[in-house]
Amino acid sequence: MRSLLTMLLTLLWLTLPTHSYSLRAAPLAPVQNSAPVPVWLFDADNFEFWRDAKGNYQGYYPELIREINKRYGYHLELRPIGGEEIGQRFTTDSFGLYAGVLRTEERSRTKILSARLFDSEVLAASLSRTALVPEDLNGTRVIFRRDDATRAQVLTRYPNLHFRQLSLVDSSAEAFTLLREHKADFYVNDDSEMDDTLHYYTLSRPFADLRLPSVMGFSPELRYMRDNINGLIAEWQQNGELKALENRSKRNYLVSRIQITPEEAKWMQNNRLTLWLPKNENFAPLLWQDQQGYHGTVMDMISDMRDLLHLNVDVKYTDNYIARQRQEAWSVRMINLIENHDQPQMEGIIGPALSWHNAYYNRIEQPFLWDEEQVRFKRVGVIRGSFSALYLRQRFGNDITLVPATSIEDLVSAIEKHKIDYILGDLSSLEGSLRGNDLFRGVLKVAGLTRSDYRIVSWVDNAHPLHPLLTQIHRISTYRTQMARPPETSLLPNLSKNTLMIISVVLFITVLFSLCLLWLMWRHMKQNRAVNRSIVEAMEKVNRAHDDETGSHVQRVSAYCGLLARSMGLPRKKVQELEHFASLHDVGKIAVPERILRKQGPLTEEEFDEMKLHTLKGWRIIQGLSLGPVAENIIHYHHEKWDGTGYPDGLCGEQIPIEARILALADVYDALRQKRVYKPGYSHEHACSLIFAGSGRHFDPDLIYRFRQLHPKFQAIYDSRTD
Repeated sequence: MRSLLTMLLTLLWLTLPTHSYSLRAAPLAPVQNSAPVPVWLFDADNFEFWRDAKGNYQGYYPELIREINKRYGYHLELRPIGGEEIGQRFTTDSFGLYAGVLRTEERSRTKILSARLFDSEVLAASLSRTALVPEDLNGTRVIFRRDDATRAQVLTRYPNLHFRQLSLVDSSAEAFTLLREHKADFYVNDDSEMDDTLHYYTLSRPFADLRLPSVMGFSPELRYMRDNINGLIAEWQQNGELKALENRSKRNYLVSRIQITPEEAKWMQNNRLTLWLPKNENFAPLLWQDQQGYHGTVMDMISDMRDLLHLNVDVKYTDNYIARQRQEAWSVRMINLIENHDQPQMEGIIGPALSWHNAYYNRIEQPFLWDEEQVRFKRVGVIRGSFSALYLRQRFGNDITLVPATSIEDLVSAIEKHKIDYILGDLSSLEGSLRGNDLFRGVLKVAGLTRSDYRIVSWVDNAHPLHPLLTQIHRISTYRTQMARPPETSLLPNLSKNTLMIISVVLFITVLFSLCLLWLMWRHMKQNRAVNRSIVEAMEKVNRAHDDETGSHVQRVSAYCGLLARSMGLPRKKVQELEHFASLHDVGKIAVPERILRKQGPLTEEEFDEMKLHTLKGWRIIQGLSLGPVAENIIHYHHEKWDGTGYPDGLCGEQIPIEARILALADVYDALRQKRVYKPGYSHEHACSLIFAGSGRHFDPDLIYRFRQLHPKFQAIYDSRTD
């Protein structure tokens, strides 16, 4: 044990920062130098540097440079220039300081750099797509800023990335314009370049292990300044002022983006804004409640109203939220449920509208809901005063027995004791509340979804004096929520030997505990995989019992998908998930009435509209089962078409996830080959000719190119696995 402690102490001592003693050193004396020294920095509009309405320099570096001049008597002058020019100057060691330099290994060897000021995270911005890992960027159209170190760092760290198209731009504004024009899929840069708060974007973090330290660079003539500036940086690191400067600059920059009219300023000075929120039900992702309190974009927006606008906001919570909202006609509704055809309500939306469905739960041994009409004359449990209760009364009147309860736990208990037949509530909220509950997993399942098409939004009456201002705040809140990340943990200086020994013992115990925890996690993951397999198999059986599809059909479609995915070089995990979940693509048909699904002739327009809902219903059914984005994308988007004429969202081109594009081609090929009630089975050659003709319209042209090479294997799979 003694030798182990000695080893741990030695290891910890070696990992302590070598500059820890310099943190306690007194600042060096001021250096008198009246000659102006240029501080070159990239002329971009972000928290590091921006101009206010009067043209004055504001931001992180202007404030830092002012403090350096004040403390050391320097005469440093900010000189904002373009990216290409600053890159050339820095490369050739032109005279001056350089602010906002990203430190790389090569620059650390060849340039004179200061200590770290802050770390920049590398993000990927998109209109709607997400990239969870670097491989998600393969085959996409990606933008980088020209003359920026981010691109070199990404390509060096991840050499196996292969983009479909790589574009270079001179500014972030140009990159965001290309995104909005659908000329690119992702813009990749560090987080300081991602603050276009005038529009909505999805920000992803695919490079979890990549951080770019921001420093200052010195030309050789100014080497003498480095020790003084590093002394200030070390002092501010220790007392927290450096992080405070970063946070203050980010906040002030966001405030500078807000345009407040004199009328709005007068209203805020003389009035208080009262906001009502639901007390007893969740509306995720806008608002939900757990043991720690209320969360969601609504709470972020309220914080920003107070922090950024200094607006007096009174928040009140109420039961019967939707009923009170409709009765009292609040002019500001942080959570509003509207139907698609309600055009007057649509005009007041201040943020993205999200699809909203309620989910029915019942016992495992009970059947699925093929039609929502099946709940008529049944006992349905709801949260007392919730939207679900209001919805059921409006839709079924007295033909349904409502059983209100105060909590989800009470509803689960009631259905277990056969006091109710169904539970109706928000799918994501129910899943979140019941996740990890063994009773839920053993008793309940998602039986179906409501048919009514609602959207959930934040809404402000167009006549309200703060409508434009609250729209701006919503965008900024969305941006801040996506940018938020856990605070960095700082090292603790001046540890005594006794403290080190205690830490070593704790570390040893922690290692043992961690090993046990890893073993338990491995067991849990193994059980989860088994549960996922059971869920998929169960849904396959239910779907086949309801539809005419056979087990051979889903096996063939899975094999086709594997062929196409491997030919595109997709990651092994994504290929496996695509093959595994392909069988669930039409699971939403369990919620389509049999009179439509088994109709012996063409569908009417109304019947086809009902049939098209199976993509949304299927997506909602599996959304809370933690099967992952591949399964959700397959079910949700497999009827989208390359030219944008598909459904449910009318996505076009590479807006459609690759797994959905692959599934679409595989499913159509097999459907063409099979004999159906409304058509004969086609030959392989005829099926191929129809698919080739759909290139650029129904199907991804790149997939058609690969299908031309692989179609003999498609024929072999079909012939070997015919029904």
